[in-house]
Amino acid sequence: MLEVRSFDGTAEELSDFVFQQWCATYEGRMLVPHWGADYFRWQLQMDDPQRRCHLIAAYRGAKLAGVVLHFPMQFAIGKDVFTASQASWLSVSPEFRGQGVGSALNRGSRAFHRDRKLRFQLGFAYFGHRASLASRFWLKSQTDNTTPIRSAGFWIRILDSKATAEWNLNRWESGLTTIVSPLIPPPKVDSRPSLTIRPARTDDVTTCLALVNRATSHCDLRIVWNEETLSRQLGLHGFSKSLVAQVDGEVKGFVTFHILPIVGRNKVPVGILDLVVVSDLASSDRNSLVDAALLALQQEGAAFVLKLRVGDHPAGLFLRRGWYYQLPQSHVLVTWAEDAQKLPPLKRLHVLWR
Repeated sequence: MLEVRSFDGTAEELSDFVFQQWCATYEGRMLVPHWGADYFRWQLQMDDPQRRCHLIAAYRGAKLAGVVLHFPMQFAIGKDVFTASQASWLSVSPEFRGQGVGSALNRGSRAFHRDRKLRFQLGFAYFGHRASLASRFWLKSQTDNTTPIRSAGFWIRILDSKATAEWNLNRWESGLTTIVSPLIPPPKVDSRPSLTIRPARTDDVTTCLALVNRATSHCDLRIVWNEETLSRQLGLHGFSKSLVAQVDGEVKGFVTFHILPIVGRNKVPVGILDLVVVSDLASSDRNSLVDAALLALQQEGAAFVLKLRVGDHPAGLFLRRGWYYQLPQSHVLVTWAEDAQKLPPLKRLHVLWR
């Protein structure tokens, strides 16, 4: 008998399970992120026993059959502010495929959201390769409670052309990377007396909070940050890192980022830009702050960098030499706790890629 309840293992066991199931399904055909134990401890706050209820797992006896994981956040649509969650990492062991485990996890997750008055869970369904199971599951078998919002792609910045070409499963893209590599400039931070770029500190949180909520106020659906959630993104609780741009002594922008290993033909470190908050900066200072983050990620060994492209940063910010536009390859979805609701058009989003 299948039992859906909170995951009761360690962060290491969760990381191993998710990675093993994704590799068994996709390795050699699609890219496979390797979310490590430290990542899960950071993003899911696994060291807090009260957060364990957000980790929905399916067990048959003592054997783990699948998981779906989420973390609550405040969101806003227009002036309507509410609590929902970001969700990801739906993983079902191949041993239990075709036995209703995914649907059971979804029912358990929706019940969890209803009990805690969370309106929906937001996630991504990858459609960029025919091997992907995500779109088939969410858009075909869960249509009564799942609503697609829009599609999403990435901005891509290559830092190590050789490593990226050797990693890429797409042979055409791999060859193109090798050809264009001489045209890719290294990141460069121009020195200006008025500009200081440094890691974020605890005393920056209040200023950064005002900056991010103001900079994303144009988004149709957005995360509404508070001091606790933002301080985690700024890296003040470990794992994630951040840089702030200080102009004439005043913090005017910031960037948060982390490293995520991804398996293609081999495994390489990939830089993920999460928050790029630069609306109050001049164009030259915006470029310097982003390039400083690229240099920091390059020093950590990142082969390339990804920034989710859903309209939460100033237009033209990444229209610079060295950045590449990827066509949309994922659906952004919400799965409702109650009956599906009608949504207004949601073109610009401020959410995390998870």
